[in-house]
Amino acid sequence: MNNLEFIFTLIFCFIIPMTIFIKPIIEARKNKKSLIDFLKENKIRFILLCVLIIGSLVRIVGIDKIPNALNADEASSGYDAYAIMKYGMDRAGNSYPIELYAWGSGQSVLYSYIMIPFIAIGGLSVYTMRLPMALIGIASLYMIYYLLKNMFEKEKISLIAVTFLAICPWHIMKSRWGMECNIFPDLILLATLLIVLGVKYNKKVLQILAFVVFGLSSYAYGTAYMFLPIYVLGVLIYLNRKEDLSIKRAMAYLGIVFVVALPMIIYVIINTFGLEPIKIGITIPILKYVRYMQVSSIFQGNILLNCTKNLNSLFHLLTLQYDTFDWNALPEFGMFYHVSIIFMVMGFVIAVTKYKENKYNQIMNIWLLACFILALFLDNNINRINIIIIPCIYYTILGLDFITEKHKIITVGLIVMYTVFFVLFMRAYCQFDSDNNWTFAKGMDEVIEYCENSDAETIYCIVNDNEPYIYFLFYNEFDVNTYIKTVELKDPNGTFRNIKSFDKYRFYVPENIEENTIVIVPTGIVPQYEQEIKNKTTIYDLDIYEY
Repeated sequence: MNNLEFIFTLIFCFIIPMTIFIKPIIEARKNKKSLIDFLKENKIRFILLCVLIIGSLVRIVGIDKIPNALNADEASSGYDAYAIMKYGMDRAGNSYPIELYAWGSGQSVLYSYIMIPFIAIGGLSVYTMRLPMALIGIASLYMIYYLLKNMFEKEKISLIAVTFLAICPWHIMKSRWGMECNIFPDLILLATLLIVLGVKYNKKVLQILAFVVFGLSSYAYGTAYMFLPIYVLGVLIYLNRKEDLSIKRAMAYLGIVFVVALPMIIYVIINTFGLEPIKIGITIPILKYVRYMQVSSIFQGNILLNCTKNLNSLFHLLTLQYDTFDWNALPEFGMFYHVSIIFMVMGFVIAVTKYKENKYNQIMNIWLLACFILALFLDNNINRINIIIIPCIYYTILGLDFITEKHKIITVGLIVMYTVFFVLFMRAYCQFDSDNNWTFAKGMDEVIEYCENSDAETIYCIVNDNEPYIYFLFYNEFDVNTYIKTVELKDPNGTFRNIKSFDKYRFYVPENIEENTIVIVPTGIVPQYEQEIKNKTTIYDLDIYEY
């Protein structure tokens, strides 16, 4: 663990959790309470402290090693963050874009901008690229604790909430790697917390901040384009009917979301109707291929048939808690442990019956409703419908709170069961080889370092990984100006930016090679060239031939 890792781990896993004792300590000293009385009165806080420490540790410790391979989309958003920080543009040459061009189909930009301060401090690395996601994941533990505490005024249910989220497989996994879409649920959780606090305590500043966060979340992931109008309008209409917001203030808040999200709204209009890009310091780009059109049924065939199919896929996704992608969930554990589906269903029934008069609970129900409407028009997997998982966790918490209300034996049994599940999950997750997933690549840092320390004038990388060129940009902190000047596409008219070469790097099979050349191929594949092989080195599952 280097100094940067040690500092962040110390601060976020130990120092910040200890702050929950600041107020009790001040009150204890003021009232001259004994140590025994202090311990008795704050036993729940000691449990909370342990949960926060454990939950924080499993989200941040060793994030550069687990997952043990770097995802191509991670490398893409990380390199573009570096390029924007140092050169003011992404690798497509767009200055301060509101959407990254990435592979040609776009990539949400917000996480890359969040990365920039961390890259500025520690340089571009797997650790600095994943660190913001880990910190956001840790912050969510506090968010859900205070959200449930203010919704129900019950210490027990808020403790269940933070504990369950702390050990939730999906939330742990998504907090440990830099997939840009995975900050979207946390941002909506933050905005929802701010709404609850703002309405409950009549704090206009918190209400305004909530809708600023809503607007910012439009830059987090493409599904926000449909989710946000439904959820934001639903919340505003509901709070207006409950007389917590006047029509005038509700319209003002809607205006805040509109203004903050306006560049993204223009981006959607430009790309939907094929208009010209806008470059005015910031860039609103036009893409050759727009992902939101691919994943949405609105733009494809029979809408009614597709919506039915999508709803069916959502049902299977929630019941099986798995989408065949092991970077989202391990099949034996699911997103939030398979047994939890029982408590989730129970909690949903409770939410629409027992707590139907709780207006903050109704906000969560509006969140779920917005998710279902979104899912109708979405080719669903865990990434794309990740916004529904927080409500699922919320209903699970309600179910667990209900079942443990009067049954201590059941409570103890559930604690033991989930502890065993958590330990088994962490063991399986830490041993899982992410290199088995085709979008991840292990050992590219060592391969690239080896090549850079050689005298090679030309480097051919002929592997099946998803766009291997991005790893050379990422690990070399490559000058984006040189990249833009030298890059050659395999098909300039193609939908995606498949890179043929840039600078001294080649990503195709050459007919002939010259001296001072390196060829990188998957292990077992022997290049057939007349040139004499001077040296062969194997790193993980890649062979490096030097000529």
